[in-house]
Amino acid sequence: MTLPEFTLVRSSKRKTVSLQVKSGKVRVLAPRQISDLQITELVEQKSVWLWRKINEQQQIVEQSMVRQFIDGERYYFLGKQYSLAVVHASSKDVQLIDDKIVVTLLKRDAAPALIADKVQTAMRQWYIEQAKVILQQRLSEQQQFTKLSATAVKIRHYKTRWGSCDSKHRINLNWLLVMAPVEVIDYVIIHELCHTVHLNHSSAYWQLVNQFFPHYKQAKTWLKSHQQHLYW
Repeated sequence: MTLPEFTLVRSSKRKTVSLQVKSGKVRVLAPRQISDLQITELVEQKSVWLWRKINEQQQIVEQSMVRQFIDGERYYFLGKQYSLAVVHASSKDVQLIDDKIVVTLLKRDAAPALIADKVQTAMRQWYIEQAKVILQQRLSEQQQFTKLSATAVKIRHYKTRWGSCDSKHRINLNWLLVMAPVEVIDYVIIHELCHTVHLNHSSAYWQLVNQFFPHYKQAKTWLKSHQQHLYW
């Protein structure tokens, strides 16, 4: 199981390690004498419990942002917000036109719920198609830049993560990432590529991330502050 990302806070006054999950984020409070390896092993031991708490809290966030897939709703694409416009014509299509995501359907259904379902299906397919092109392109560029490589890449859907990397250096990227600015996409990709060297979130790992992406904290902040607008 992939380790959840966590923030480590050390204190000379602490005698034990404490794990906290707040707003879907994991914090580890630890004494200074505990090594990074010991902390990583503890997080790994508690990973099932941590992911359950993360999922529970993320569901609360998702429920607060229920999409209706109707005219006027706003959606991000590459960091810019677009207003949804639903039209009807002789062919189906999804296009970016000026400041709108225009979804064209074949005919008008009597029930608004049926229209919304078709809009959602069309938009999901369009976003996934865009993600396959854009995320693969950004991954290729970042692999050349960092000289770090994934053995395989898959574009998939996550409810609580933007990406993952396993011990065989296989990287998964959330297709919803295509809603974020390019620099934020690059951060997530570099984040996962660095896991091909350190399969943890130790200080050495973050030093490597910082080497390739010095402004990673700003990217993390953008994702955190916009996450309720990015998840469906």
